[in-house]
Amino acid sequence: MRARGFTLVEVMVVIVVMGILASLLLMNISGVDRRQAMQARELLISDLKAIQRLATEQGQVLAFDLRPQHNAMQYQLLQYQAQQTEQAKKWQTFELFEIRTLAPEMRLDITPIEQNYPNANNLELIGAQAPKLIWLGNGEAKPVRIQAYWRDQAIGAEIEIDYLGKVHEK
Repeated sequence: MRARGFTLVEVMVVIVVMGILASLLLMNISGVDRRQAMQARELLISDLKAIQRLATEQGQVLAFDLRPQHNAMQYQLLQYQAQQTEQAKKWQTFELFEIRTLAPEMRLDITPIEQNYPNANNLELIGAQAPKLIWLGNGEAKPVRIQAYWRDQAIGAEIEIDYLGKVHEK
């Protein structure tokens, strides 16, 4: 009896099939992460609209605060306390809004849109140290553009919040 092994063609076919399966598996795993980032972006848009309604209905001055973490960013809502003493912080955590965590490897870039405030004199709200995104409680907001990124690739269109606090997707 003669020992029979695999032919070169059979070995090549097995290697090609295993390569295809491995690439499909890797694409599916990265696709799940990208879907999570898209879902986090949609939740962000929903939150921005809810915050605008909340600020207007309650007449609250609220700010969007990004907090970088080790592999994912978080965002929370801050409330402006105008009557605080000099030692107390003017911006405090708004307890009615839970801290949200973005998808892993996702980040947000917030770019202020130039706006002139000729009659404004409260630098805590419009100065360089103020949060970039503030809802002023009277239906207005500091206008910004927000871009979501996952692994340094833009996720979806840019989100714009105009001076009336309205959320627009470009």
